[in-house]
This record gives sequence, C-alpha cells and structure tokens, in this order.
Amino acid sequence: MSHLNFYVLYLILNKMNLNKTASLEPTMKINPNKAIEFLLARGNLPILYWLKKDILEVPVEREFKNLQKFAARIRILKSQGPNGGWRKKKYEGHPRWEKTYYIVETLKNVFKLYNFGCSHEDEGIKKAIKFLFSTQSKTGDFRGAYLNEYAPTYHALTLEILCLLGLDKDERTQKGFRWIIKNRQNDGGWVIPYRTIDREQLKSRYNFEAQLKLEPVKPDKSRPFSHLVTGMVLRALAASPTWRKSKEAWKAGELLQSRFFSEDKYDDRWHASFWEEITYPFWATDLLSSLDSLSQIGVSPENNKGAQKGLNWLLNKQITQGYWESGSKKSVLEDDLWVTFAVLRVFKRFGLLEF
Repeated sequence: MSHLNFYVLYLILNKMNLNKTASLEPTMKINPNKAIEFLLARGNLPILYWLKKDILEVPVEREFKNLQKFAARIRILKSQGPNGGWRKKKYEGHPRWEKTYYIVETLKNVFKLYNFGCSHEDEGIKKAIKFLFSTQSKTGDFRGAYLNEYAPTYHALTLEILCLLGLDKDERTQKGFRWIIKNRQNDGGWVIPYRTIDREQLKSRYNFEAQLKLEPVKPDKSRPFSHLVTGMVLRALAASPTWRKSKEAWKAGELLQSRFFSEDKYDDRWHASFWEEITYPFWATDLLSSLDSLSQIGVSPENNKGAQKGLNWLLNKQITQGYWESGSKKSVLEDDLWVTFAVLRVFKRFGLLEF
C-alpha cells in the first residue's frame, strides 16, 4: 500500500475509540480499528479515497489524482451513449419510451462514477446530468422509469445524485424538490402512486399502446406511506443542504423509524427482511441507508429509540474479522468493503467514533 502512510494511520487508529457517552447497549462493542485495518489491507483505490476523506480526515490529493486513471471509471465513461446516458442492450420499442431503457442504468453508473471521484466538472458527468434533466417533466418530476407513471423512487434517486454532485442550488433540482414535497401522502410520507389504485384498474392500464396516451395515476393520498419510497425520498432530502434540516425531512425520518424491521404496506420489497439487506451504493431503502439519512438530518441516537435500535443491530452484525457483509445475494468482497465504509461513516456522523 505504497500510496498510504501506514505509520501515520497506525497512530490515528491507536487513538480511535467508541464514544462512551452514546446511549447504546453497554454490552455491545464496535472495533473500528479492526474494520479500518481490513479496509486498508483489502480496499481498492476509491474505497481508500473515501476512507481517508470521510473517516480518517487526512489529505487525499494523491488518491483523487490517481482516480482519474482508475480502470473501472474509464471503462464506464467509454461506454456512455451519445445522449449522455447508459443502457445494457439495444432498444427496439416505441421511440417515446426509449429513455426508460436508459434511466435506471444511467443512475447506477453515475452513482458509481461519483464514488470513483467524478464531479460535475467532468465532461462525462456533464453529459449525464444533461440526460437526467432531459427526463424532467414540466411539472417538475423526473419521469420515464415507469413509462409515463409518476416514479417517486427514481425521482428521489435523481435528486440525490444531483445533490451529491453539487447541483442542489440548480433551479431544476429545486423544482424537483418542490414537486416531491407537494406530492406527499396525508401522513407525511410517500408512495408509488399507481400502487394506491385497484389492481384490476392498474392491469387494464398496462397495455403498451394505452400507455402512450394515458396521463399518470394520481395517488390516493389517504393511503398510508410506503417506507421503501419514503426512505428513498429522505435520502434525497438528506443529500440536499437546502432541505436536510427541513420539517419535511424530520417528519420523514420519524415515519421511517416507526417502520424499522416491519413489513411495508405495499408489494414492492414489502417483507421485513429487506431492512437487513444492507448495500452500498445505496439504492432501495434498508437499515443502513436509513441510518445514513438520519445521521445527516440531525437525529441524535442519545434520545432516539429508533436510531438506537438500528445502530445496535449494526453493531451486532460486525463479524469477527472486523467488517460488515453486504446483504446483496450476488455480493463479492468489494461490496463488503463498501458496506463497511458506509457503516463506519454512519457511526462517524452520529458522533460515535472519537479520534
């Protein structure tokens, strides 16, 4: 690991301890030294960059410069389409829905590129941002992932990555936030609107030709929130300097904690076990992504039972070697390393790691 000063990091690690004032169960221990040593020994360049930047808070100029030559980053950028997006295979359907093939893959690749050190100043990211904004409707929502239906999940993912890339103040981004705030349920959370209508009615809509003409389903706002959707919206709010301390973010955080380890009210990732399928980069709502959001909006674990419950669960999941395992069924060691970094960052943001 020639690009790291092991002597300096050894000194830092020997000074690192769990904050004794935190209201966590006293029988539980976190071993940050072992986790960080594991990342230092096995992490690739992007993981080491973020570890040094967000956890150890030491200079990262060398890593940032080397990331410009990182093979996976170059490979993704070379596969970018002329419209600024990415897709897995050739699209042969109606031209109006071509963007549906691009949206999911583009979001996944932009999140990866962000983790590989890209910013809004990189040419490939500029093109990707232009593509993402091209999916925004006149009313403000980012649409197309669910054909012409409202898609608060992908809308939130788009807002989140735009904020991570530094576009929070962009008027188009703020228009997107105003849309999502306006389209909450009566209880203060969010749903996928087409999940709130009768299933037979929904089935009759999903005729390809009909979808070319139909307006989006408007939600029944009297229905309860979905924690899958609310957790994803909260991530977008937490990523935004403008919205992370808002009353809407705080309300979403309260609702989300009330559902920890419970089933969702709708069919999408409804089973309680999905809370435990922690992954990084964040995508759907799980316990780790939720705690990450709560740590950014101002929740304190000292007087918050929901946060305490989640953090104690994470503490119990650290394995003997010092790291945390990804909940993805197709995960490899690199996924475990990213999840371990994300867990450490959550504890750091909650003030539970001392230097």
